[in-house]
Amino acid sequence: MPIIDHSDVRLAPVMERVRERYLVSKDQGAVSLTVKEVEISPGWEGRMHTHPVDVSIQVLSGAIQVILGDEVRTVRPGTTLIAPPGVPHKLIHHLWTPALLLITYPSADLETDHLE
Repeated sequence: MPIIDHSDVRLAPVMERVRERYLVSKDQGAVSLTVKEVEISPGWEGRMHTHPVDVSIQVLSGAIQVILGDEVRTVRPGTTLIAPPGVPHKLIHHLWTPALLLITYPSADLETDHLE
């Protein structure tokens, strides 16, 4: 069983207002699970997309707007979003402080179908 010391896993440099680090991934021995921490800077807007598996997005700090299917909400820490397979979703960050998210999905290689 791999034991992962997260202090050894650094956030990547900022790319298009996003930094991320993989806490659990195939590079660390996972076969069917990925957990990553994502820091999103103000002014970032993702693209509408879908995945073939459930994706869990936990808001750890900050706040972020989510479009999930026909629903639009601003979510804050203590909230977990579930994007079911095939349901279009998108994140938008127009507030003034970074948002920190924990994203989990049951795959070592996440397929993404961009709709825009």
